[in-house]
Amino acid sequence: MGNRVVYYGPPDNARTRMAVEIAPDDLDFGVVDPSLSWDDRLEQLENTETLILGGLSLSTDEIAALPSIRLLQLMSAGYDRVDVPAVRELGVFVSNSSPQVAPAVSQHTVALMLMVLNRIVPGVDGARDGSWADKARSRSLFELMDRTVGIVGLGNIGSLVARRLSGFDCELIYHDVRAIPEVVERELNVKRVSLEELLATSDVVTAHVPLYSGTRRMFDAAAFKRMKDTAVFINACRGPVHDEADLIQALESGEIAGAGLDVLEDEPTDLNNPLLGMDNVVVTPHMAGSTEERVERALLLSFENARRVMRGEEPAQQIDPLV
Repeated sequence: MGNRVVYYGPPDNARTRMAVEIAPDDLDFGVVDPSLSWDDRLEQLENTETLILGGLSLSTDEIAALPSIRLLQLMSAGYDRVDVPAVRELGVFVSNSSPQVAPAVSQHTVALMLMVLNRIVPGVDGARDGSWADKARSRSLFELMDRTVGIVGLGNIGSLVARRLSGFDCELIYHDVRAIPEVVERELNVKRVSLEELLATSDVVTAHVPLYSGTRRMFDAAAFKRMKDTAVFINACRGPVHDEADLIQALESGEIAGAGLDVLEDEPTDLNNPLLGMDNVVVTPHMAGSTEERVERALLLSFENARRVMRGEEPAQQIDPLV
């Protein structure tokens, strides 16, 4: 019973519907509803070799209980919901969709920069409520052109952010714990600096790192104190990469000038979260990677990786987790 390739997600979800629509005929494909009881899910997953996780996850123990599982395919770039080393110890491949997600998230990242610097949300509010430009002009508006942008994490997403910013004539600096080839640095016109220098000299600091022990709350009170009081902080990777209480304090005290956030520590966030009421902060609901194009790219990768596993090959884009 069950299918060899399964999309694990709510049946009425738009991503699930797309998966069903574009699933190739040569794959034994099906959908399993995460809201079912574990016994019902286990029965439906009995023959599953490739499990495509549509934004949800299973525990390591649950994965270990699946007798045929060979590949855990993530639709996301992030892998913090999966204990990758433990799953790999089970003999299960784990792959993500970072290159497929990168175009959408990089586009959203630049949009957040523009929305904060140009105060677009207060401007829209003013146009709608009749106050016109008063709200937008209650603080200074700035151009992105010629600004120094510090990119923390120059992986698939961070490098595309650099490409997107090339037309804005920004000075691009970056910090990454992994070695980036010099040819890539020249191609992207980026300069490697220490994290301390990046924080101290950037007009915009944008985070593009995986969430793990080394990045959890890396943007804390000390980090915000190092930043310019005119600087803007952007986070479109994972909420716990910043310390939310410290970020709120930095914004309220004027240590930094603004923030653009697609991710928060708790999602959905409480409606009383102070960040939602700050007119120098833009918050979007973890939607940066939700474009139709991104979902299709990630699904096509998932189906191709399923074929690879069936042929006895290793899947593409296996995760090499940082410690």
